[in-house]
Amino acid sequence: MKKGQTEIIGFMVIILLLFFGLVFYFRFASNSDSDLTGEAELNLEVSNLLNVIKKQTICDDENLGDAIKACAGDGFACGENACDVVEREVAEIVSLNGWEEDEYMFYIGEELYSPSTCIGNTLADDYIVEGIDVRLLICY
Repeated sequence: MKKGQTEIIGFMVIILLLFFGLVFYFRFASNSDSDLTGEAELNLEVSNLLNVIKKQTICDDENLGDAIKACAGDGFACGENACDVVEREVAEIVSLNGWEEDEYMFYIGEELYSPSTCIGNTLADDYIVEGIDVRLLICY
């Protein structure tokens, strides 16, 4: 074999290695982007759902955000214990969103107002009302 033919074969080997390297890179890079996009969408969903919970009207001109404030202070909302109202209404809103009972946790301060606790990965959003942290976590 002549020296020129050997160089061309070597050049082709390098081109093939680069080609397969790029194929593997794009194959695995696309999976990590979709996971990141899915997590961002889920994070946005949690944030939006918490905003819906705060603004949901429960009776007359009282919204769930007011009931959460009353629950933090052991008060009443709609003529009954505010914490019972919060627990019932949050469960209804979350189920209307398509989440199961074991897929979320709702906290007012350190008190849990959901039927179960998450095991595994969670995404959370929160806000502070009268110095008390209100958090919604989703399990995924």
